[in-house]
Amino acid sequence: MEKKVNINRSWDSTCILGFGAHAELKLLPALKEVGLNIGGVVSSKSDLKISGVKIFSQIEDAINFLPKNTLYIISSPPDMHYQQSKILVEAGKDIFIEKPAFTSINNLNDILTAAEKNNSLVLEMLMYLESKVVKRIIKIIKKNKSSVRNIQLKFLIPSIPKNTFRNESTLGCSLLSDMGCYPLSLLTYIGYDLSNLNLVSHQERQTKTIKFYIEGIFEHTSINIQIGLSNDYKNKVIIKFHDSHEIICEPFFYGRAGERKFIESNDNSVKEEIIYEKNSYELMFSRSRSDWMKIQKNRLDKLQQVTDAMQRLGKHAGFK
Repeated sequence: MEKKVNINRSWDSTCILGFGAHAELKLLPALKEVGLNIGGVVSSKSDLKISGVKIFSQIEDAINFLPKNTLYIISSPPDMHYQQSKILVEAGKDIFIEKPAFTSINNLNDILTAAEKNNSLVLEMLMYLESKVVKRIIKIIKKNKSSVRNIQLKFLIPSIPKNTFRNESTLGCSLLSDMGCYPLSLLTYIGYDLSNLNLVSHQERQTKTIKFYIEGIFEHTSINIQIGLSNDYKNKVIIKFHDSHEIICEPFFYGRAGERKFIESNDNSVKEEIIYEKNSYELMFSRSRSDWMKIQKNRLDKLQQVTDAMQRLGKHAGFK
């Protein structure tokens, strides 16, 4: 296979922490595609072998061995994010963290204090924000806030992927945080106050039909969020205006390359547009460090809002 030219020279190397199916099938191919050097992987799998990649059992070993200017990508279970992030930012390293980055506002603030002190880049990898349709939806709602009557955000899957951290034992290992961070983050980018959201009902976490309903009212607009398990896969946003105008976009919270449906309708017509999106992980890894640093404060402000709201909603759902 032909080696790609590194189009992003912000980092001399990258290192993935935690090597499950997500890292193997999404992160690794994206890094290779944009030409970023994969210098190492930190994993508890003693028999793990990746051609041309150094395998470490401890983060400290990776820090000592890899180039100083290495980007660390945290793809471990969320309950490990805080300790791993703390080691890295205190060493002055840049980190990309898979969502949900944190489920404790105190842990997040501790990391941000260390990151500011050491000039580290801290980024939660919300890949869906790279999509054209998502930027378009945010722009439409912000421009027409007083005209929006209702926003429905539905993200439902038929089953929990096997052999993953999602065992509902903690908030970090729950579908509430794993899936809920998507609609909550979207609302912050629109400009809504998440303190208005409430968990109105949820299925028992011990059952096989885990589903969470979150609702809120923001001035002229009601919000309805559904996340969790369902017989059918649903991943869409529905925007209803005070007149008959309606917009539906699906799949919405999505990072893979492919088609998205954008449907606009009113009493008299229906218009369907197919939009092709590029791979969001490749777009994220292609962006320079300086570009990320320019928007770091804005993104971290929103991460704080989401983390605070998620912690509150998690308590309502019975997570400690």
